[in-house]
Amino acid sequence: MDPAQIDPGQLFLAFMRVSGFVFAAPVLGSPVIPRLVKVWYSLLVALVVVPLVGATAGTPPVETAGFFVLAGREVLLGILMGMICSIFVHGVEFGGQLVGFQMGFAASTLFDPVTKNEASVVGRFQGMLALVLFLVINGHHTMLESFALSYRAVPPSLSALGPGAGREMIAVTGTVFTIAIKTSIPVLTALLLAQIGVGFLAKTMPQMNVFVIGFPVKIALGLTAIGLTMPYFAYVLGKSIAGTNSGLMRLLAAMAGG
Repeated sequence: MDPAQIDPGQLFLAFMRVSGFVFAAPVLGSPVIPRLVKVWYSLLVALVVVPLVGATAGTPPVETAGFFVLAGREVLLGILMGMICSIFVHGVEFGGQLVGFQMGFAASTLFDPVTKNEASVVGRFQGMLALVLFLVINGHHTMLESFALSYRAVPPSLSALGPGAGREMIAVTGTVFTIAIKTSIPVLTALLLAQIGVGFLAKTMPQMNVFVIGFPVKIALGLTAIGLTMPYFAYVLGKSIAGTNSGLMRLLAAMAGG
């Protein structure tokens, strides 16, 4: 497409949705990436997808207030899509926090310079591992492809959040707990069995200090279980990323009235 033929209004609308998506999406929205880099990357992607925006009809003229209202809706839609694509990361980190709590790491939180919050050691580790696996399985390619398809499902003139889209959004965000349980259940099961064993040991040998023995046992068993269940973790993560992408497409279809 000839750059001279690009409509500035359509390019602005494309840039609004892309920038909202980039600032909220996994990996791309990381605070370690400079904001100026995100802005230029958003502009580059907007130049690629602007033909899809230009093919739509019903957008108000640039000089009207309705155009800027539509631009604000595009930013919110991009942020919503980016947040949905990041659901698997939050689910994995939540599952890691559950595992860390059961291992005895509840008091050993650390300051995460990326999120500017206190984070569990195990949760942060699994979250970083999830991002690495996300890049290894080319999840970022699928994410960008789904974003490009969003212009066919929900053109700028049709972006609206109705009751059907609200139900889909609640269903998709609820998968955070499902992902957390699926990724942490093997390790939690092993720790539960270890806790039961320590309890039986405390009953049979009351003179033994089970607190001194129980903590290192649970930590060693938890770390061993995390290492042994890595293939399962990668499998569940791949399914979760695919499920998140499907949920995003269902949400876009609901927003389009499909």
